Amino acid sequence: MALGDLLIDGLGITPPSLVSLVGGGGKTTLMHALFDAGTARGWRCGAGTTTKVYAHQADGLPGFLHSATADEKLIGVSPEFVDEWFDHEQPDLLVIEADGSRGRRVKAPSTDEPPIPGRSTLVIAVIGADSIDRVIEDVAHRPMRVAAVCGCGPYGRLTPERAALLLASERGSRKNVPVTARFAVAITRIGPRQRVLAIELSGLLAAQAIPTVLLYSLDEPRGEPIN
Repeated sequence: MALGDLLIDGLGITPPSLVSLVGGGGKTTLMHALFDAGTARGWRCGAGTTTKVYAHQADGLPGFLHSATADEKLIGVSPEFVDEWFDHEQPDLLVIEADGSRGRRVKAPSTDEPPIPGRSTLVIAVIGADSIDRVIEDVAHRPMRVAAVCGCGPYGRLTPERAALLLASERGSRKNVPVTARFAVAITRIGPRQRVLAIELSGLLAAQAIPTVLLYSLDEPRGEPIN
């Protein structure tokens, strides 16, 4: 099953949906996958950002919502603009990249992050499996904040237990999630070395009733349904 179809079917995404992506480790890939899969189903789809993305990351996404271009980056629109656009245009699926991670695999938000649209129907927190059981300082954007949420120092390891704590915390991946939105986790970049760790993390999240989808890397090209 294609990545976008796995996400749509596994997470029960149906029109009309506004999906916001936060975290690190593959948000742009998931945005494209959702847009393409929705379009292939005959849905009217849109995409955009409330943060910043490189211009090339929006290639293939017609009408990408942004406010300006600067230094090869597209500057995002406000969450309020997204809400108004969603209500006015009434797309079947709108996918918004609502967080930045500077290419890191995991992150905790700063005080003014993430700018999630209030009309979001689903927020997907993304984490790269290749960050699990690694030293936080080496893999995280805002490592001090990640460590604070996890209750350890920045040179501690991001064990599956700590990763689950980060993903479930309102100081971590659940920060600013609208009360009316569903919340789920996508564990990406799962290679052979990360498979056991990713499954362990998925189980810890399932115990907290957090839907999770496992997305394998090119070394092991398949996915698994949510818990």
